[in-house]
Amino acid sequence: MLNNKVVSFLLVLVAVVSLSGCGSAQQIFKPTTPADQLTKLTFSLVADDEVNPNFLGGASPIEVQVFELVDDSMFMSADFEEINNDYEEVLKTNFVKSYDYFILPGQFKFIDSFEIQSDTNYIGVVAKFSEPNLSEWKKAVKIINRGRVYHLLMFFNDYEVKLDRVE
Repeated sequence: MLNNKVVSFLLVLVAVVSLSGCGSAQQIFKPTTPADQLTKLTFSLVADDEVNPNFLGGASPIEVQVFELVDDSMFMSADFEEINNDYEEVLKTNFVKSYDYFILPGQFKFIDSFEIQSDTNYIGVVAKFSEPNLSEWKKAVKIINRGRVYHLLMFFNDYEVKLDRVE
């Protein structure tokens, strides 16, 4: 009889400890970004082997600019020459910050995590293709500027940039 009580007590004790441990482990191992922290971004830039064909048909490297923007309206309405010549003037108060990259045909480039600026609400990407008039050279995506972690996938194929946000 004593053995049954001891065994029952031990089983209840193990169950209680196990269940309380689940709640603690969830807090320890569940990665979260507090709502008051600035959003963090990572990028992956991937270029197809045949990206940005030149006048001879061979693949060419691409200069890529990534913009932190307050709003995407000025960015999306600007033409290639305007952004290429003086993006700060064209984007006006919508411009927050820019990052410059260079990617080769067939290359994969990962950009480590960084915090966005507090007034950033959009990320814009410009790919400087050899034929901007034949290309889809810019894209933008909305982001929430606090409490998130995003990965942006930028895929460059022929004369096109594709931008996907993963949360």
